[in-house]
Amino acid sequence: MTYQELVATDDLSESVPSKINSNFLARANLNGSAMTADFTVWADDATGSPKDIYFCASAGGNVTATLPDATTGDAAAGRVVTIFKVDAANDVIIDGNGSQTINGATTVTMSSQYNYRAVISDGTEWFTIANN
Repeated sequence: MTYQELVATDDLSESVPSKINSNFLARANLNGSAMTADFTVWADDATGSPKDIYFCASAGGNVTATLPDATTGDAAAGRVVTIFKVDAANDVIIDGNGSQTINGATTVTMSSQYNYRAVISDGTEWFTIANN
């Protein structure tokens, strides 16, 4: 296999690795929040600083995390959100926002302690990019 050298006239400003790296660097510090009741991702935040990871404590009952509309705002721009279940009791349910789906299902249920799911939108629906 041979490789071609890069030359000064090659336009790398819009390459995929560049976009990924700049997005990562811009978001290198993650914001987290602890949730004990149903909430809507990025909307129910009194601080005005939407979170990247939500730690859901479900000891007092099921907690439903409703994802934002996959077609607008940060979701359509490819922002990732992670939902993490911290308790053994009850369930954490991720709702895909109305008829929008997560990997083809309108909801995903996490039943085990320390389960997590990181999701991203393709501008139409949500997809899991990491989970356990």
